Amino acid sequence: MSNVVSLFSDTQKYEERPVVVLADDDPSIRLMVRHVLESEDFDIVEAADGLEAIKAVEKHHPALILLDAVMPGIDGFTTCQQIKEKGHTDIPVMMITGLDDDASVERAYEVGAIDFITKPIKWAVLKHRVKSVVAKVIAERKVQLLAYRDTLTDLPNRLLFADRLEQAVIRSARSQTSMALMLVDIDDFKLVNDSFGHDAGDKLIKAVGTLISRSLRRADTIARLGGDEFAVIIEGIDSPEDAISIADNLTTILEHNVRLDDQETYTSASIGIAIYPEDGKDARTLLKNADTAMFRAKENGRHCFQFYKPEMSVSAMERLELENSLKAAFENDEFMIHYQPVIDINKNEIVSAEALLRWQHPDKGMIQPTDFVSVIEDSGLIIALGEWVIFSACKQIRVWEDAGLKDQHVSINLAPRQFKEQDLVALFTQAISENNVEGSALSVEVTERTLIDNIGEVESTLKKLRGMGIKVMLDDFGTGYASLAYLKNFPVDVVKIDRAFVTGIPDNHEDSAVVDAIAGLTRGLKLELLAEGVENERQLNVLKGLGCQYGQGYYWSKALPGDEYEQFYMNQIYNIV
Repeated sequence: MSNVVSLFSDTQKYEERPVVVLADDDPSIRLMVRHVLESEDFDIVEAADGLEAIKAVEKHHPALILLDAVMPGIDGFTTCQQIKEKGHTDIPVMMITGLDDDASVERAYEVGAIDFITKPIKWAVLKHRVKSVVAKVIAERKVQLLAYRDTLTDLPNRLLFADRLEQAVIRSARSQTSMALMLVDIDDFKLVNDSFGHDAGDKLIKAVGTLISRSLRRADTIARLGGDEFAVIIEGIDSPEDAISIADNLTTILEHNVRLDDQETYTSASIGIAIYPEDGKDARTLLKNADTAMFRAKENGRHCFQFYKPEMSVSAMERLELENSLKAAFENDEFMIHYQPVIDINKNEIVSAEALLRWQHPDKGMIQPTDFVSVIEDSGLIIALGEWVIFSACKQIRVWEDAGLKDQHVSINLAPRQFKEQDLVALFTQAISENNVEGSALSVEVTERTLIDNIGEVESTLKKLRGMGIKVMLDDFGTGYASLAYLKNFPVDVVKIDRAFVTGIPDNHEDSAVVDAIAGLTRGLKLELLAEGVENERQLNVLKGLGCQYGQGYYWSKALPGDEYEQFYMNQIYNIV
């Protein structure tokens, strides 16, 4: 490994007054050299012998070392050799010697010296040579500083972090102590970038870097790995409880309102933790396991920290296998769409159907969307699959209408990534045109989370879709993301009560209160209300009493393949008294 760690330690950066270590057993020589070089703005660290010189180099990492060839104990040649063997190959060494024979000169170069000054010393020559060598070292260090530092935060970058982590593992192994690696990821950073602009995002990154740096010891390492991800190395911990205390402190200080110019935004972070040696005995394994733990922290709701556990790696492998299986399933036409009827609960009529994705696995049979939809969205497969759903639903409407089922209506779920990475208006325009259906035959369903993920872009797209006659439905309302402001300002026609609340009525008083409040809210805003997950008549009667217009659930029917839905519609089979 390169000696990056010693070159850019947290306790030493490029000095305005470069350090020169001077080792000579003659105090009068040291006094004269100090006098000459300090007048040129060098800081001189003196050593009376070789061992003191080695210690001074370890502590100060100077720009230049001046060594007397002949000293008591270990001589200058041996001192130079040991300094180089300790990894300080980037620090130039000049020998000061009264020995001018060829053997001594040759030996000086063999052990790593770059030049030598003969005694008696010519002070003008010494001054000139020292200034020339140090200027070159400082220039090289400035270049290396740019290569190993993040330009936005001035923190170590990924390259320097990798070296720091390697060195920390070596030190921990040598001292038989534990260390913690923490990966810190800012929650919802993209939302800040999209809402306030990239300049604001950069300011948030700098603010978070400063907050983390202030909370750590000088001996700890913080690095920016890129994007919104930071890494923290904590050496010399006595137990996992030490890591818990530090991580808890980090999550607390990062739960912070940050002012970006004239606007204020809330920030929090998710942290993954891997402990040496339990979670890995090398840098690569520790980094991989900390990343796995950080991903689990995100899954667990964000704004938390998570220690690595071996079963997480199994879960990560299973997720990768599932992702690959899903891509193969799309290529092999294993996906299908089922349609769940939506009922006008007052007229007892089918008014619509929700298009729901299903996976017909060749070995495992029918797989429900709860087992794979999140992976589809995260992996990006949602883009191709979402387009297929839009065209398939429009094609199904055409099939039904050709079979005599008039005024059919289908709602299609849209994911956040589709708004960011697809031209949804163009897709719907093409699908409607190719299948000769009306825009009014379609609805789109978006979750509260989708609304706030990219406010401007989502709002603009929904308004254009609505202008084509397509209704907008707000799905899973009440789960905690959206507020009254979103209902008032976004182009929403129908609000869907999340099934989690419908399941609890009428026996669960909290669920009943939530449903009652949502019903009152939608009445006040003149929005239609649809209840998901209706399973019995008691729930239906409560919903009717609250003025809910529509319902869907197993009380009427599960989601059905297109041909079975057609039969269901034709038979008008309802389990309503």
